[in-house]
Amino acid sequence: MRDVVELACELIRIPSPVVDGDEVDVASYLSQVFTESGIPAARRLAKDPRRPNLLTSVDFGSGGAHLILCGHLDTKPVGDAVWSVDPFSAEVVRDRLYGLGSGDMKAALAAMVVAVERLLADPPAAGRVSLLFTADEENGAVYGSQFLADELSLDADAMVIGEPGGIHADFDRLHVASRGLGRFDVTARARQGHSSLSALLGARNAGADVAGAVSRLHGAVLEPPPRPDGVDEWAVTVNAGLAYRGGWGYGVLPDHMTSLVEVRSLPGMTSESVQRQLDSLLVGAVEGADLRITPDASGAHWIDATAVAPAGGPLVRSAESACSTVFDSSPPLTVFPGTTDASWLAGLGIPCLPALGPGLLARAHGPDEWVSVAAVRSTVDLYEHLARTFLAADPVGGTHD
Repeated sequence: MRDVVELACELIRIPSPVVDGDEVDVASYLSQVFTESGIPAARRLAKDPRRPNLLTSVDFGSGGAHLILCGHLDTKPVGDAVWSVDPFSAEVVRDRLYGLGSGDMKAALAAMVVAVERLLADPPAAGRVSLLFTADEENGAVYGSQFLADELSLDADAMVIGEPGGIHADFDRLHVASRGLGRFDVTARARQGHSSLSALLGARNAGADVAGAVSRLHGAVLEPPPRPDGVDEWAVTVNAGLAYRGGWGYGVLPDHMTSLVEVRSLPGMTSESVQRQLDSLLVGAVEGADLRITPDASGAHWIDATAVAPAGGPLVRSAESACSTVFDSSPPLTVFPGTTDASWLAGLGIPCLPALGPGLLARAHGPDEWVSVAAVRSTVDLYEHLARTFLAADPVGGTHD
């Protein structure tokens, strides 16, 4: 049986940063691993040949459920972060496996592969498990899950995504929902003019007006949709002032200034409902100012939030059973703070747990990213138990005899 930590190390050592690289090499390596492990050859699905997605399925017999284990092949780039180790060396120091993408999320990919190897060695009575490894998750998913959502008909009963779900400790939450993302522009308009006359003539400064709007919006509390029973951390986050555009600089009062506002939304919210709430917050925010909110012009203006039925459904029950067995307790049901591939793939009608993988979200996208070796090994047990339990489940709520 393949060692999961060694496999994770090999994946980390194959760079796949989303901006200055591609996923070809890591996808090719995993295809080789599948062959060596007796896993059926993966289909390569690609909008661009440099950005492959992998899909393979293992059938254990008619009947039973179909579970997809899903993760992304790409990582964020190193960027300007200063690491104390080589980001691609995959160094293991005591319980820490360091490396770019160690938690987000190459260790989870390794755990999924090894869990399927275990299932092959001791096959369930029925059901199917698929591995879906995506490209481009870290940069909008245009070549990954967005493309796949338009191209695939997966005919699956549930999906588990291995994003790092820990907040304070590994697996301290069971995320049954993931927040969406909305981007909006708040713009102030005024008359362009000579800055030396601002006090003498009382001319408006669009830059100062938009700053007042940002102060009103940042950290504002938006009304959330009704909270499902038993789900904690059901809250919307507003981050204003993430970027600014406009103005000439020296000597000129700008005729407009725009700032980016980001909203981390909840299931049931729409772009229109969020914009209405933001509009209401701007009323009277800066006396006399001409302020308006519009959807950001980027292609990723709005990403839907997702949720699965938290109580009683076979997917959540299987995950709770796996957590209780592997970790001796079942964590609280919560909302994942960010977005994942679930935002696109859940559109295929597949119930999806958005983040059930090793690692802490706070360690991702920064220097010296690491994941617990013990957590990585436990993740194999978790995925194997979850798969065996779910494959025996009736997707509508019962269990097979």
